[in-house]
Amino acid sequence: MNILEQIVSEKKQSLKRVQPYNFREIEAIIATARYQSNPWVNLFNLKNEPVIIAEIKLGSPSRGSIISPEAVPYYLSEYQKAGASALSVVTEEKYFKGNTTLLKMVIQNTHLPVLRKDFVINDFQIYQSAYFGVGALLIIVKILSLSKIRKFIHLCEQLNIIPLVEIHDQQDLEKAIEARANFIGINNRNLTSLEVSLHTTESLLPKIPDQITIVCESGIRSREDLQQFMDLGINHFLIGEYLLFHSQPGEALRELKGVKKHASSKNLRNNPS
Repeated sequence: MNILEQIVSEKKQSLKRVQPYNFREIEAIIATARYQSNPWVNLFNLKNEPVIIAEIKLGSPSRGSIISPEAVPYYLSEYQKAGASALSVVTEEKYFKGNTTLLKMVIQNTHLPVLRKDFVINDFQIYQSAYFGVGALLIIVKILSLSKIRKFIHLCEQLNIIPLVEIHDQQDLEKAIEARANFIGINNRNLTSLEVSLHTTESLLPKIPDQITIVCESGIRSREDLQQFMDLGINHFLIGEYLLFHSQPGEALRELKGVKKHASSKNLRNNPS
């Protein structure tokens, strides 16, 4: 099995050990969620400034341990003071060293909108996310059938969660569009080989309909990288390791926030030729 298959296999086993919610709890979650505003809606409507989703990730298959749980408050403080637009929290347990305790801690200690990143394969994880107050949830196309993607998008919408549908290649994109995804994250990291290439976003961008909001995920290592994509018409970015490994994460984030779109920029989505 490749690493993605291993992660999904482990996730299936771990979910078997979780006690599901009863119907009354589910009904209460839905009833509460329907009447709450979701700040992600406004964030995804911003068009002319860099919207940076700063990530909290304790580890990864490619880098091993990244930060300790004890360091999380420091990164939260740095991100918030530097003007992060939102936060991403990776909650996969075995390979990324996250958990729902980390998710709850972040939500309780920030005023920023929170995206939960995990390998979502069943309804329970979506209800659980709503219960914790998550505003956006990653849905990875590569590990799901088209029918599951459609189902999860619909369930997220019922629970007032923004489904960020993650793709990596043309086949993923076709499934996401067929599932009527309104928010697409382009992961520049190949989840099978773990290799990163910014060309992934460059190649897929012209093929995505204008009405879909795009988030560029993984691989941003500099102000120049971010500027490149701002000039191509993308202004939403999920940035993790660049900030987590930086000696001054807040300063690094401030520098990225200062990037402006050049007046002579060519928007690939409007001008694919």
